[in-house]
Amino acid sequence: MAPPLLRQAVIQSRLAARLSKRATVHNQRAMMMCTLSSATPPLYAQPNQYVTGVTNDQLEANQAMRDWYNANFPSWKEDPETIIATDPSLLENSTEEDTENDSDEEELITNPHAITLPEELSKRNIRPLVAYLRDPDNETGTRNCDRLRYPGPNDDDFPLVPGILHGSDPTANILSIDSSSKVLVKTPWFEIQRELDRYASGRNGSFENRVYALTIFRSEDAYVGYHKSVRQLNKDDTTYHLDEETMTVTEIPGAPPEVLPDRTPIVENVLVIPADLQLHPVAHAALCVNFIRYHAMKPIKIPIRTINEEESPAMKKGGFIAFVNTFVECLVEEGGVIPERIELECTGLRQKDVVRRERLIIPEGVTIHPRVKSDFLVGTVFGAKGVGADDEEEEGEEAKK
Repeated sequence: MAPPLLRQAVIQSRLAARLSKRATVHNQRAMMMCTLSSATPPLYAQPNQYVTGVTNDQLEANQAMRDWYNANFPSWKEDPETIIATDPSLLENSTEEDTENDSDEEELITNPHAITLPEELSKRNIRPLVAYLRDPDNETGTRNCDRLRYPGPNDDDFPLVPGILHGSDPTANILSIDSSSKVLVKTPWFEIQRELDRYASGRNGSFENRVYALTIFRSEDAYVGYHKSVRQLNKDDTTYHLDEETMTVTEIPGAPPEVLPDRTPIVENVLVIPADLQLHPVAHAALCVNFIRYHAMKPIKIPIRTINEEESPAMKKGGFIAFVNTFVECLVEEGGVIPERIELECTGLRQKDVVRRERLIIPEGVTIHPRVKSDFLVGTVFGAKGVGADDEEEEGEEAKK
């Protein structure tokens, strides 16, 4: 156990380091030490609190200025009257060089209200998604939906994307012909944008060809705090305020973390496929997105992606596949992993070759839908100018050998 005076000296040096952030460049030397008792060194004088701009260096170089200060401000070299620290032990628990090592602090980002999927869903390549019920009286129609998308600066709401949950699910005895199967929902804009940034949409994207586990809460539970991540830094959040008139340092404890009440979902982990995505023509922000219920052996279009392009004589010289179909309709068995893509084997492809279904690599547990023809056309191989001539020359040389 360190002696009390030594412990006070350590506390004093750490407090002085925090106070130095608020001091000007000319006064940094004046804020290096701060006393908690008369047994510790005195605080350096701050002449600029009496005359703006005057520094200790100027007083040391000018005897007339020092005499003027002593005549007009006799107590300008005295220590601060009091230093208020409600709990000095907080400084003992902080690191000795916390002001220099802030960038090295370990940072943990957590969200205690984040949706955690069961293991049987996570291993099937299914991601979580959150939505809220939409009021059929006040949150339908063009104007009301625009208020959801673009809340005012004084509104408590955050941007929400309107949509509908619909479709049949025989496993849950839900039929699409039943009007109660259609549920009005609103999804947080940033939930949709997060998935669009990850998987994109359209011809080369896969957002509308993925399966999500949708959890729906009440409309009253729509609060942005449930979606925020909490940054946990391994340092003390206590700040200190210096009153230059009374030379008093006051400790200000850090703000406590926001505590939100638990909320109970109305519907939890419903398997859905996004559909009818509408984007803003300029900002490309989501304006509307619907969800179709998904169940095992329901047709789903999976994007096609090429592999082993370097093994193709045409593609390694600048050739490419002009796709006719970028997706293939598949069926995934119960409990099977839903693939993100169907791989297309490009080994041996030459210019003007026609790529068909037999080059697709179908993973285990996935089958191509029976209505997809056996001669399903994927695309045709085309190349840059001169690629075909090089191939013919190579074939001619091989024939001569």
